[in-house]
Amino acid sequence: MNSFQKRTAIRIAAISVLLAFVASSISWFVAREHEEEAIVSLAIEESSGLLRHFNAINLDVPNSAEHAMDAARTISGGMFDIAEIYDSKGRKLAEAMTPEGSLVEPSLPKHAAPSYVAASYESLNLPGGYWILRVFVPLRASRNDATGPISGYFEGVRVVPAWQRDQIFVSSLIMALMAGLASVLCGAALYPVVVRLSADNERKTREVLDSQTALIEGLQRSERELEEKVSQRTLELQHAQVRTKELLHNILPVDIADELSATGSARPVRHESVSILFTDFSEFTQAVATMPADRMVAELNEIFAAFDAITDECGVEKIKTIGDAYMAAAGLPKPCADHAQRCVRAGLRMIGFLANRNATAAFKWSLRVGVHSGPVVAGVVGKRKYAFDLWGDTVNVASRMESSGEIDRVNVSAYTYDLIRQEFDCEYRGKVEAKGKGHIDMYFVKGARQAEVPPIAGRDVYAAGSG
Repeated sequence: MNSFQKRTAIRIAAISVLLAFVASSISWFVAREHEEEAIVSLAIEESSGLLRHFNAINLDVPNSAEHAMDAARTISGGMFDIAEIYDSKGRKLAEAMTPEGSLVEPSLPKHAAPSYVAASYESLNLPGGYWILRVFVPLRASRNDATGPISGYFEGVRVVPAWQRDQIFVSSLIMALMAGLASVLCGAALYPVVVRLSADNERKTREVLDSQTALIEGLQRSERELEEKVSQRTLELQHAQVRTKELLHNILPVDIADELSATGSARPVRHESVSILFTDFSEFTQAVATMPADRMVAELNEIFAAFDAITDECGVEKIKTIGDAYMAAAGLPKPCADHAQRCVRAGLRMIGFLANRNATAAFKWSLRVGVHSGPVVAGVVGKRKYAFDLWGDTVNVASRMESSGEIDRVNVSAYTYDLIRQEFDCEYRGKVEAKGKGHIDMYFVKGARQAEVPPIAGRDVYAAGSG
Protein backbone atom coordinates (compact mmCIF):
# COMPACT_ATOMS: atom_id res chain seq x y z
CA MET A 1 0.00 0.00 0.00
CA ASN A 2 1.52 3.29 -1.11
CA SER A 3 1.27 6.55 0.77
CA PHE A 4 -1.70 7.73 -1.28
CA GLN A 5 -3.65 4.55 -0.52
CA LYS A 6 -2.77 4.91 3.18
CA ARG A 7 -4.00 8.49 3.22
CA THR A 8 -7.19 7.44 1.41
CA ALA A 9 -7.77 4.55 3.81
CA ILE A 10 -7.29 6.85 6.82
CA ARG A 11 -9.68 9.42 5.41
CA ILE A 12 -12.38 6.84 4.60
CA ALA A 13 -11.98 5.19 7.99
CA ALA A 14 -12.27 8.54 9.74
CA ILE A 15 -15.36 9.52 7.74
CA SER A 16 -16.95 6.10 8.35
CA VAL A 17 -16.31 6.28 12.07
CA LEU A 18 -17.68 9.82 12.24
CA LEU A 19 -20.79 8.94 10.26
CA ALA A 20 -21.23 5.77 12.31
CA PHE A 21 -21.09 7.83 15.53
CA VAL A 22 -23.59 10.41 14.22
CA ALA A 23 -25.94 7.80 12.75
CA SER A 24 -25.79 5.68 15.91
CA SER A 25 -26.53 8.66 18.16
CA ILE A 26 -29.44 9.82 16.05
CA SER A 27 -30.86 6.31 15.74
CA TRP A 28 -30.55 5.82 19.51
CA PHE A 29 -32.55 8.94 20.36
CA VAL A 30 -35.09 8.41 17.56
CA ALA A 31 -35.72 4.79 18.62
CA ARG A 32 -36.05 5.72 22.29
CA GLU A 33 -38.40 8.62 21.54
CA HIS A 34 -40.49 6.34 19.30
CA GLU A 35 -40.78 3.73 22.06
CA GLU A 36 -41.82 6.41 24.57
CA GLU A 37 -44.45 7.79 22.21
CA ALA A 38 -45.81 4.28 21.55
CA ILE A 39 -46.18 3.64 25.29
CA VAL A 40 -47.82 7.03 25.90
CA SER A 41 -50.16 6.67 22.92
CA LEU A 42 -51.35 3.24 24.05
CA ALA A 43 -51.76 4.42 27.65
CA ILE A 44 -53.76 7.51 26.61
CA GLU A 45 -55.97 5.45 24.30
CA GLU A 46 -56.80 2.85 26.94
CA SER A 47 -57.30 5.47 29.64
CA SER A 48 -59.62 7.51 27.41
CA GLY A 49 -61.70 4.41 26.86
CA LEU A 50 -61.93 3.81 30.61
CA LEU A 51 -62.82 7.48 31.27
CA ARG A 52 -65.67 7.25 28.78
CA HIS A 53 -66.71 3.87 30.17
CA PHE A 54 -67.08 5.37 33.67
CA ASN A 55 -68.71 8.57 32.30
CA ALA A 56 -65.79 10.59 33.65
CA ILE A 57 -65.37 12.88 30.62
CA ASN A 58 -67.97 15.56 31.43
CA LEU A 59 -66.90 16.49 34.97
CA ASP A 60 -69.27 19.44 35.50
CA VAL A 61 -72.34 17.29 36.20
CA PRO A 62 -73.71 15.73 39.42
CA ASN A 63 -71.90 12.61 40.68
CA SER A 64 -68.88 13.49 38.54
CA ALA A 65 -66.57 13.03 41.55
CA GLU A 66 -67.80 9.46 42.04
CA HIS A 67 -67.39 8.66 38.35
CA ALA A 68 -63.93 10.23 38.36
CA MET A 69 -62.85 8.19 41.41
CA ASP A 70 -64.09 4.95 39.84
CA ALA A 71 -62.19 5.75 36.65
CA ALA A 72 -59.02 6.79 38.53
CA ARG A 73 -58.98 3.56 40.53
CA THR A 74 -59.34 1.45 37.42
CA ILE A 75 -56.76 3.40 35.41
CA SER A 76 -54.18 3.36 38.23
CA GLY A 77 -54.24 -0.42 38.14
CA GLY A 78 -53.66 -0.56 34.38
CA MET A 79 -51.30 1.47 32.21
CA PHE A 80 -50.67 4.14 34.88
CA ASP A 81 -49.39 4.00 38.45
CA ILE A 82 -50.85 7.41 39.34
CA ALA A 83 -54.13 8.75 37.94
CA GLU A 84 -55.41 12.26 38.71
CA ILE A 85 -58.66 13.75 37.35
CA TYR A 86 -59.54 17.47 37.52
CA ASP A 87 -62.71 19.33 36.59
CA SER A 88 -62.76 22.11 33.99
CA LYS A 89 -61.71 24.71 36.61
CA GLY A 90 -58.61 22.73 37.58
CA ARG A 91 -59.96 21.37 40.87
CA LYS A 92 -58.83 17.86 41.64
CA LEU A 93 -61.79 15.46 41.80
CA ALA A 94 -60.02 12.11 42.12
CA GLU A 95 -56.60 10.62 42.67
CA ALA A 96 -55.54 6.99 42.81
CA MET A 97 -52.15 5.31 42.73
CA THR A 98 -50.45 1.96 42.99
CA PRO A 99 -47.86 1.19 45.71
CA GLU A 100 -45.11 1.96 43.21
CA GLY A 101 -46.85 5.19 42.30
CA SER A 102 -46.88 6.23 45.96
CA LEU A 103 -43.08 5.78 46.06
CA VAL A 104 -42.43 8.25 43.23
CA GLU A 105 -45.23 10.74 43.98
CA PRO A 106 -43.22 12.82 46.50
CA SER A 107 -40.43 13.29 43.91
CA LEU A 108 -42.68 14.52 41.09
CA PRO A 109 -42.32 18.18 40.09
CA LYS A 110 -45.26 20.21 41.34
CA HIS A 111 -47.31 22.40 39.02
CA ALA A 112 -50.19 24.85 39.14
CA ALA A 113 -53.81 24.00 38.35
CA PRO A 114 -54.06 22.50 34.84
CA SER A 115 -55.02 24.81 31.99
CA TYR A 116 -53.49 23.15 28.91
CA VAL A 117 -55.49 22.66 25.70
CA ALA A 118 -53.49 19.87 24.00
CA ALA A 119 -52.22 16.48 25.14
CA SER A 120 -48.51 16.20 25.96
CA TYR A 121 -46.08 14.14 28.00
CA GLU A 122 -42.70 14.41 29.70
CA SER A 123 -40.02 11.82 30.43
CA LEU A 124 -38.30 12.15 33.82
CA ASN A 125 -35.56 10.31 35.71
CA LEU A 126 -36.31 10.48 39.44
CA PRO A 127 -34.15 9.66 42.48
CA GLY A 128 -34.00 5.98 43.27
CA GLY A 129 -33.46 4.93 39.65
CA TYR A 130 -37.11 5.47 38.61
CA TRP A 131 -37.89 6.42 35.04
CA ILE A 132 -41.42 7.81 34.59
CA LEU A 133 -43.61 8.99 31.73
CA ARG A 134 -46.07 11.72 32.77
CA VAL A 135 -48.99 12.56 30.47
CA PHE A 136 -51.30 15.58 30.46
CA VAL A 137 -54.62 15.15 28.60
CA PRO A 138 -57.45 17.71 28.36
CA LEU A 139 -60.88 16.03 28.34
CA ARG A 140 -63.55 17.04 25.85
CA ALA A 141 -67.12 15.78 25.74
CA SER A 142 -66.89 15.34 21.97
CA ARG A 143 -64.30 12.79 20.89
CA ASN A 144 -64.10 14.18 17.34
CA ASP A 145 -63.88 17.90 18.20
CA ALA A 146 -60.27 18.70 19.15
CA THR A 147 -61.10 22.39 19.65
CA GLY A 148 -64.30 21.97 21.66
CA PRO A 149 -64.78 23.15 25.26
CA ILE A 150 -62.68 21.39 27.88
CA SER A 151 -64.73 19.48 30.45
CA GLY A 152 -61.83 18.32 32.65
CA TYR A 153 -58.22 17.19 32.77
CA PHE A 154 -56.52 13.84 33.19
CA GLU A 155 -52.94 13.45 34.37
CA GLY A 156 -51.26 10.07 34.61
CA VAL A 157 -47.85 8.86 35.69
CA ARG A 158 -46.45 5.55 34.49
CA VAL A 159 -43.42 4.14 36.25
CA VAL A 160 -41.62 2.33 33.44
CA PRO A 161 -40.87 -1.18 34.79
CA ALA A 162 -37.40 -2.65 34.62
CA TRP A 163 -38.28 -5.13 31.87
CA GLN A 164 -39.66 -2.36 29.68
CA ARG A 165 -36.62 -0.16 30.31
CA ASP A 166 -34.42 -3.09 29.28
CA GLN A 167 -36.58 -3.67 26.21
CA ILE A 168 -36.34 -0.03 25.14
CA PHE A 169 -32.60 0.01 25.83
CA VAL A 170 -32.00 -3.14 23.76
CA SER A 171 -34.20 -1.91 20.92
CA SER A 172 -32.45 1.49 20.84
CA LEU A 173 -29.04 -0.15 21.06
CA ILE A 174 -29.81 -2.48 18.16
CA MET A 175 -30.95 0.45 16.01
CA ALA A 176 -27.85 2.43 16.90
CA LEU A 177 -25.54 -0.52 16.18
CA MET A 178 -27.29 -1.20 12.88
CA ALA A 179 -26.89 2.43 11.82
CA GLY A 180 -23.24 2.52 12.88
CA LEU A 181 -22.44 -0.82 11.29
CA ALA A 182 -24.15 0.19 8.05
CA SER A 183 -22.07 3.35 7.88
CA VAL A 184 -18.82 1.45 8.56
CA LEU A 185 -19.66 -1.28 6.04
CA CYS A 186 -20.51 1.30 3.41
CA GLY A 187 -17.14 2.92 3.97
CA ALA A 188 -15.36 -0.44 3.79
CA ALA A 189 -17.25 -1.41 0.63
CA LEU A 190 -16.48 1.86 -1.10
CA TYR A 191 -12.82 1.90 -0.11
CA PRO A 192 -11.53 -0.29 -3.02
CA VAL A 193 -13.49 1.76 -5.50
CA VAL A 194 -12.07 5.03 -4.21
CA VAL A 195 -8.52 3.61 -4.14
CA ARG A 196 -8.74 2.20 -7.64
CA LEU A 197 -10.15 5.39 -9.15
CA SER A 198 -7.78 7.65 -7.21
CA ALA A 199 -4.68 5.49 -7.95
CA ASP A 200 -5.24 5.76 -11.67
CA ASN A 201 -5.72 9.49 -11.49
CA GLU A 202 -3.66 10.48 -8.45
CA ARG A 203 -2.35 13.58 -10.03
CA LYS A 204 -5.72 14.70 -11.28
CA THR A 205 -7.42 16.80 -8.65
CA ARG A 206 -10.79 16.73 -10.35
CA GLU A 207 -11.10 12.98 -10.27
CA VAL A 208 -10.00 12.90 -6.63
CA LEU A 209 -12.78 15.35 -5.80
CA ASP A 210 -15.26 13.29 -7.84
CA SER A 211 -14.37 10.13 -5.92
CA GLN A 212 -14.88 11.92 -2.59
CA THR A 213 -18.24 13.20 -3.79
CA ALA A 214 -19.25 9.68 -4.81
CA LEU A 215 -18.24 8.42 -1.37
CA ILE A 216 -20.34 11.01 0.44
CA GLU A 217 -23.34 10.40 -1.80
CA GLY A 218 -23.09 6.66 -1.24
CA LEU A 219 -23.04 7.13 2.53
CA GLN A 220 -26.03 9.47 2.39
CA ARG A 221 -27.92 6.99 0.23
CA SER A 222 -27.21 4.22 2.73
CA GLU A 223 -28.53 6.37 5.57
CA ARG A 224 -31.70 7.14 3.61
CA GLU A 225 -32.24 3.47 2.84
CA LEU A 226 -31.80 2.61 6.51
CA GLU A 227 -34.34 5.27 7.53
CA GLU A 228 -36.80 3.96 4.93
CA LYS A 229 -36.41 0.41 6.27
CA VAL A 230 -37.03 1.58 9.84
CA SER A 231 -40.14 3.50 8.74
CA GLN A 232 -41.40 0.52 6.73
CA ARG A 233 -40.95 -1.89 9.65
CA THR A 234 -42.72 0.53 12.00
CA LEU A 235 -45.64 0.87 9.58
CA GLU A 236 -45.89 -2.93 9.21
CA LEU A 237 -46.00 -3.31 12.99
CA GLN A 238 -48.77 -0.71 13.30
CA HIS A 239 -50.80 -2.41 10.57
CA ALA A 240 -50.36 -5.78 12.29
CA GLN A 241 -51.57 -4.33 15.58
CA VAL A 242 -54.65 -2.81 13.92
CA ARG A 243 -55.39 -6.08 12.12
CA THR A 244 -55.09 -8.07 15.36
CA LYS A 245 -57.56 -5.75 17.08
CA GLU A 246 -60.01 -5.96 14.17
CA LEU A 247 -59.88 -9.77 14.21
CA LEU A 248 -60.55 -9.82 17.96
CA HIS A 249 -63.54 -7.49 17.49
CA ASN A 250 -64.91 -9.87 14.83
CA ILE A 251 -64.82 -12.75 17.34
CA LEU A 252 -66.01 -11.01 20.50
CA PRO A 253 -68.19 -8.01 21.41
CA VAL A 254 -66.17 -4.79 21.36
CA ASP A 255 -66.36 -4.17 25.12
CA ILE A 256 -65.36 -7.77 25.89
CA ALA A 257 -62.51 -7.67 23.36
CA ASP A 258 -61.17 -4.41 24.84
CA GLU A 259 -61.32 -5.85 28.37
CA LEU A 260 -59.54 -9.00 27.18
CA SER A 261 -56.82 -6.94 25.46
CA ALA A 262 -56.31 -4.71 28.50
CA THR A 263 -56.35 -7.34 31.27
CA GLY A 264 -55.78 -10.70 29.56
CA SER A 265 -59.15 -12.00 30.78
CA ALA A 266 -62.85 -11.16 30.76
CA ARG A 267 -64.98 -11.44 33.89
CA PRO A 268 -68.24 -13.41 33.69
CA VAL A 269 -71.17 -10.99 34.08
CA ARG A 270 -74.79 -11.68 35.05
CA HIS A 271 -77.32 -9.70 33.03
CA GLU A 272 -80.74 -9.52 34.65
CA SER A 273 -82.79 -8.55 31.61
CA VAL A 274 -81.85 -9.59 28.08
CA SER A 275 -83.59 -11.20 25.11
CA ILE A 276 -82.30 -14.27 23.25
CA LEU A 277 -83.11 -14.95 19.58
CA PHE A 278 -82.81 -18.39 17.96
CA THR A 279 -83.43 -19.26 14.30
CA ASP A 280 -83.44 -22.65 12.60
CA PHE A 281 -84.17 -23.82 9.05
CA SER A 282 -87.05 -26.20 8.46
CA GLU A 283 -86.14 -29.56 6.85
CA PHE A 284 -82.43 -28.71 6.91
CA THR A 285 -81.38 -32.38 7.27
CA GLN A 286 -83.20 -33.32 4.07
CA ALA A 287 -81.58 -30.39 2.27
CA VAL A 288 -78.10 -31.48 3.37
CA ALA A 289 -78.71 -34.94 1.93
CA THR A 290 -79.60 -33.60 -1.53
CA MET A 291 -77.37 -30.54 -1.91
CA PRO A 292 -73.59 -30.59 -2.70
CA ALA A 293 -71.45 -29.59 0.29
CA ASP A 294 -69.92 -26.52 -1.37
CA ARG A 295 -73.36 -25.28 -2.43
CA MET A 296 -74.69 -25.79 1.10
CA VAL A 297 -71.83 -23.79 2.61
CA ALA A 298 -72.31 -21.01 0.04
CA GLU A 299 -76.06 -20.82 0.79
CA LEU A 300 -75.53 -20.65 4.55
CA ASN A 301 -72.74 -18.10 4.20
CA GLU A 302 -74.91 -15.76 2.11
CA ILE A 303 -77.89 -16.05 4.46
CA PHE A 304 -75.89 -15.73 7.69
CA ALA A 305 -73.99 -12.76 6.27
CA ALA A 306 -77.36 -11.05 5.70
CA PHE A 307 -78.42 -12.03 9.24
CA ASP A 308 -75.21 -10.45 10.56
CA ALA A 309 -76.07 -7.20 8.78
CA ILE A 310 -79.63 -7.30 10.18
CA THR A 311 -78.47 -7.87 13.77
CA ASP A 312 -75.92 -5.05 13.47
CA GLU A 313 -78.54 -2.60 12.24
CA CYS A 314 -81.08 -3.69 14.87
CA GLY A 315 -78.60 -3.37 17.76
CA VAL A 316 -78.46 -7.11 18.43
CA GLU A 317 -75.23 -8.96 19.32
CA LYS A 318 -74.53 -12.12 17.32
CA ILE A 319 -73.44 -14.92 19.67
CA LYS A 320 -72.72 -17.90 17.40
CA THR A 321 -73.99 -20.30 14.73
CA ILE A 322 -74.43 -24.01 15.40
CA GLY A 323 -74.95 -25.88 12.13
CA ASP A 324 -78.00 -24.21 10.61
CA ALA A 325 -79.01 -22.52 13.88
CA TYR A 326 -78.29 -18.82 14.49
CA MET A 327 -78.15 -17.38 18.02
CA ALA A 328 -78.14 -13.69 18.93
CA ALA A 329 -78.94 -11.56 21.97
CA ALA A 330 -79.88 -7.98 22.85
CA GLY A 331 -79.30 -6.17 26.14
CA LEU A 332 -75.66 -7.24 26.52
CA PRO A 333 -72.83 -6.57 27.03
CA LYS A 334 -74.39 -3.08 27.39
CA PRO A 335 -77.89 -3.08 28.95
CA CYS A 336 -80.76 -1.54 27.00
CA ALA A 337 -84.45 -1.11 27.77
CA ASP A 338 -85.69 -2.23 24.31
CA HIS A 339 -83.82 -5.53 24.06
CA ALA A 340 -86.99 -7.54 23.36
CA GLN A 341 -88.10 -5.14 20.61
CA ARG A 342 -84.67 -5.34 18.99
CA CYS A 343 -84.74 -9.17 18.84
CA VAL A 344 -88.31 -9.29 17.50
CA ARG A 345 -87.52 -6.63 14.93
CA ALA A 346 -84.44 -8.59 13.80
CA GLY A 347 -86.46 -11.83 13.58
CA LEU A 348 -89.10 -10.21 11.39
CA ARG A 349 -86.41 -8.80 9.11
CA MET A 350 -84.72 -12.21 8.82
CA ILE A 351 -88.01 -13.81 7.76
CA GLY A 352 -88.60 -10.94 5.34
CA PHE A 353 -85.12 -11.33 3.88
CA LEU A 354 -85.69 -15.04 3.18
CA ALA A 355 -89.10 -14.34 1.64
CA ASN A 356 -87.52 -11.83 -0.74
CA ARG A 357 -84.60 -14.17 -1.49
CA ASN A 358 -86.85 -17.18 -2.11
CA ALA A 359 -88.64 -15.25 -4.86
CA THR A 360 -85.56 -15.55 -7.12
CA ALA A 361 -83.34 -18.24 -5.56
CA ALA A 362 -83.29 -21.82 -6.85
CA PHE A 363 -83.46 -23.31 -3.38
CA LYS A 364 -86.23 -22.13 -1.05
CA TRP A 365 -85.55 -21.86 2.69
CA SER A 366 -88.11 -21.79 5.50
CA LEU A 367 -87.18 -20.29 8.87
CA ARG A 368 -88.47 -20.62 12.43
CA VAL A 369 -87.65 -17.81 14.90
CA GLY A 370 -87.99 -17.92 18.68
CA VAL A 371 -87.42 -15.18 21.26
CA HIS A 372 -87.42 -15.32 25.07
CA SER A 373 -86.41 -12.72 27.68
CA GLY A 374 -84.86 -13.11 31.12
CA PRO A 375 -81.54 -13.26 33.01
CA VAL A 376 -78.36 -14.89 31.70
CA VAL A 377 -74.68 -15.17 32.58
CA ALA A 378 -72.28 -14.07 29.83
CA GLY A 379 -68.58 -14.81 29.62
CA VAL A 380 -65.58 -15.82 27.52
CA VAL A 381 -64.32 -19.40 27.50
CA GLY A 382 -61.14 -20.83 26.04
CA LYS A 383 -57.47 -19.84 26.08
CA ARG A 384 -56.29 -20.10 22.48
CA LYS A 385 -59.62 -19.93 20.65
CA TYR A 386 -61.86 -17.52 22.51
CA ALA A 387 -65.64 -17.96 22.43
CA PHE A 388 -68.25 -15.61 23.89
CA ASP A 389 -71.25 -17.57 25.16
CA LEU A 390 -74.38 -17.31 27.34
CA TRP A 391 -75.69 -19.65 30.03
CA GLY A 392 -78.95 -19.93 31.93
CA ASP A 393 -82.48 -21.23 31.64
CA THR A 394 -83.37 -18.21 29.50
CA VAL A 395 -81.20 -19.66 26.71
CA ASN A 396 -82.94 -23.04 26.95
CA VAL A 397 -86.44 -21.50 26.86
CA ALA A 398 -85.48 -19.32 23.87
CA SER A 399 -84.39 -22.47 22.02
CA ARG A 400 -87.75 -24.08 22.85
CA MET A 401 -89.53 -20.99 21.50
CA GLU A 402 -87.84 -21.63 18.17
CA SER A 403 -88.45 -25.41 18.07
CA SER A 404 -92.10 -25.00 19.15
CA GLY A 405 -92.80 -22.32 16.56
CA GLU A 406 -93.91 -22.46 12.93
CA ILE A 407 -92.10 -21.61 9.73
CA ASP A 408 -92.00 -17.94 8.74
CA ARG A 409 -93.31 -16.92 12.18
CA VAL A 410 -91.67 -15.26 15.19
CA ASN A 411 -92.69 -17.22 18.31
CA VAL A 412 -92.24 -15.44 21.67
CA SER A 413 -92.80 -16.29 25.31
CA ALA A 414 -95.17 -14.50 27.66
CA TYR A 415 -92.21 -12.68 29.22
CA THR A 416 -91.18 -11.28 25.83
CA TYR A 417 -94.78 -10.54 24.88
CA ASP A 418 -95.19 -8.40 27.99
CA LEU A 419 -92.21 -6.27 26.85
CA ILE A 420 -93.25 -5.81 23.20
CA ARG A 421 -97.05 -5.69 23.27
CA GLN A 422 -97.09 -1.87 23.02
CA GLU A 423 -95.09 -1.94 19.75
CA PHE A 424 -96.14 -5.22 18.11
CA ASP A 425 -99.43 -7.00 17.40
CA CYS A 426 -99.32 -10.56 18.69
CA GLU A 427 -101.54 -13.65 18.48
CA TYR A 428 -101.96 -15.75 21.62
CA ARG A 429 -101.36 -19.45 20.90
CA GLY A 430 -102.34 -20.75 24.34
CA LYS A 431 -100.20 -23.06 26.44
CA VAL A 432 -97.95 -25.04 24.10
CA GLU A 433 -95.93 -28.10 25.11
CA ALA A 434 -92.18 -27.38 25.09
CA LYS A 435 -89.69 -30.22 25.40
CA GLY A 436 -88.38 -30.43 28.96
CA LYS A 437 -90.33 -27.30 30.04
CA GLY A 438 -93.93 -28.43 30.20
CA HIS A 439 -96.68 -26.16 28.86
CA ILE A 440 -95.68 -22.56 28.20
CA ASP A 441 -97.75 -19.56 27.12
CA MET A 442 -96.64 -18.62 23.61
CA TYR A 443 -97.46 -15.86 21.13
CA PHE A 444 -96.93 -15.37 17.40
CA VAL A 445 -95.79 -11.86 16.42
CA LYS A 446 -98.13 -10.69 13.66
CA GLY A 447 -96.17 -7.52 12.92
CA ALA A 448 -95.20 -4.08 14.13
CA ARG A 449 -97.92 -1.59 14.93
CA GLN A 450 -96.02 0.86 12.71
CA ALA A 451 -93.90 0.08 9.65
CA GLU A 452 -90.44 0.14 11.23
CA VAL A 453 -88.52 -2.55 9.35
CA PRO A 454 -86.38 -0.73 6.72
CA PRO A 455 -84.38 -2.68 4.09
CA ILE A 456 -80.81 -3.63 4.82
CA ALA A 457 -78.04 -2.24 2.64
CA GLY A 458 -77.72 -3.88 -0.78
CA ARG A 459 -81.03 -5.86 -0.73
CA ASP A 460 -84.74 -5.04 -0.47
CA VAL A 461 -86.04 -6.87 2.59
CA TYR A 462 -89.70 -7.75 2.87
CA ALA A 463 -91.04 -5.99 5.97
CA ALA A 464 -92.75 -9.09 7.41
CA GLY A 465 -95.99 -8.31 9.18
CA SER A 466 -95.43 -4.56 9.13
CA GLY A 467 -99.12 -3.78 8.84
